[in-house]
Amino acid sequence: MEVLKTFRHEFKYVISYEEMLLIRNDLNKILKIDRKDNGYMIRSLYFDSINDIDYYDKLGGEYKRKKIRLRTYDVSSNKVKLEIKQKIDIHQLKESLVISKKDAKEIIRENYDVLLSYDNPVALKIYEILVSNCYKPKVIIEYSRIAYVTDTNTRITFDFNIKKSDDTSAFFKKNVNYVDVTSPKEVVMEVKFDRFLEPYITEIINKYRTNNQSVSKYVMGRNI
Repeated sequence: MEVLKTFRHEFKYVISYEEMLLIRNDLNKILKIDRKDNGYMIRSLYFDSINDIDYYDKLGGEYKRKKIRLRTYDVSSNKVKLEIKQKIDIHQLKESLVISKKDAKEIIRENYDVLLSYDNPVALKIYEILVSNCYKPKVIIEYSRIAYVTDTNTRITFDFNIKKSDDTSAFFKKNVNYVDVTSPKEVVMEVKFDRFLEPYITEIINKYRTNNQSVSKYVMGRNI
């Protein structure tokens, strides 16, 4: 059983497609691309309480907030990530648990008891939140991502073609009826790092005068 726990800083920016190409031109000279040169697919299914606690915490800019989601990079895979992201100011704590597709389907059906078969604190933590606050699957968000990584585990990602579906039962379907969340010219850039951000990364970001923003693809999808 694979359990991942990361505590990181995270900055987000909304940039144009043209700005992404310029920034990538600089990054290509110094960093390597993670996974695929032309990007890879990410599909997430977000859960929230019946009165949308997490959605309104984000809208209200609460100092402490969280998100719970299922995530896959390949709908044919038998492994799925179940994640909880907690934010305290600019600090991010992400805890991930790899579960079976079979159990993920049960969770989508709101049969959260399957998590009790996983003997680890992350599964129990997510289970208690889902059950005690009457969480339900809310929205699917899918997008393409191009990612760069440094030797110190800093990640710079570009997310584009962001779209959503309210048909949460379609999470494992190959073809989903989506609605566009962003225009083809909009890109969400994220910079994630552990203890410090390399100065040359900061220099590239400042070069294009990008401003850090409070961006949530979950909220963007729910707003449509």
